Amino acid sequence: MNEQLLKEAGQVITKQSGEVIFRSGDAGEDMYVVLKGSVNIFLEQNGSSIPVARLRQGDFFGEMSLLEGMPRSGTAIVDQASELVMLSEDSFRKLMKEDIVLAWRVMKGLSSRIRSTNNELAKQIGNDLQEVSKLLHENAQGLSGSIVHIAASAGEIDTNERQLAQQIKEVQVISKDIGVMLEFIRNVATQTHILGLNAAIEAARSGEHGRGFGVIAEEIRKLSAQSKENAEKIADLTEQIVLNMDKITSSSENSAQRINEQADATNQMVASVDTMAGLAVRLSAIASTLT
Repeated sequence: MNEQLLKEAGQVITKQSGEVIFRSGDAGEDMYVVLKGSVNIFLEQNGSSIPVARLRQGDFFGEMSLLEGMPRSGTAIVDQASELVMLSEDSFRKLMKEDIVLAWRVMKGLSSRIRSTNNELAKQIGNDLQEVSKLLHENAQGLSGSIVHIAASAGEIDTNERQLAQQIKEVQVISKDIGVMLEFIRNVATQTHILGLNAAIEAARSGEHGRGFGVIAEEIRKLSAQSKENAEKIADLTEQIVLNMDKITSSSENSAQRINEQADATNQMVASVDTMAGLAVRLSAIASTLT
C-alpha cells in the first residue's frame, strides 16, 4: 500500500483517544484508512455497544457506506491517538486505478467481511431456529398433555352419561310398573265402592238390624273414594316423572353426541400437535446445519 498516494488522494486527519469518528445510523460518504494508532468498531444492539473489531495501521473502514451510500452500520471510536486518511468516492476511484495493492486489499477485505457477515447471519439464524424449535417442541408437548387430559375427561364424562342414561331408563321402567299398580288400585277402589253401595242397599233392606252394617258400608265407600283420589294424584306425579325423564334422556343423548364430537376434534388436535412436533424436529435439524 502506497502511503504517499493515500495522502495525496485523500485528506489526512488526526483523532485523539476516545473521539467518535462516526456513529451507527450516521450518513456516510467517506471511507477511512488507518495510518497510525488504532480504532475500535462497535455494533449497536438494543441500546448496547458490542465491540466487533480493532483496526490498526493499514486497515480501512467505512467503505460499505461509501460504496452503497447507506447509513453507517456501526460506530467507530478512536482507541489510541490515530492518523487517518479520509477518502471520498472520487478520490477512492482515482486511488483504485493508481494503487493496485490497495485495490486488492479492499476487495479482499470486502470479501472477508461479507463472508464473516454471512457466517454470523447463518449462526444467528441457526440459533434462532434452534430456539424456535425448542419452544415449538415444548409447547407441542404441553399442548399434547392437555389434549390427552381433555380426552380422558371426555371419556369419563361419556361413561357417566351412559350410566345416567341407563339409570333413567330403569326409572322409566319403574314408573311404568307404578302405573300398572295404580291401575290395579283404581280397579280395587272401584270394586270396593260398588261393594259399599251393595252393602248399603242390603243394610237399608234389613232395616233396624242393618244400621251397623250400613255405617261400615259408608266407611268402605269413603275409603274407596280416598284410595281412588290418591291413586289419581300418584298417577299424575308419575306421569310428570316420566315426562321429565324423557327430557333428561333427550338432553343426555344430546350431551353424549357433543362429547363424541369433542373427542373427534381432540383426535384432530392430537394429529396437529404431532405434525408440529415433526416440524420442530426438522427445524432443529436445519438449525444444526447452520451453526
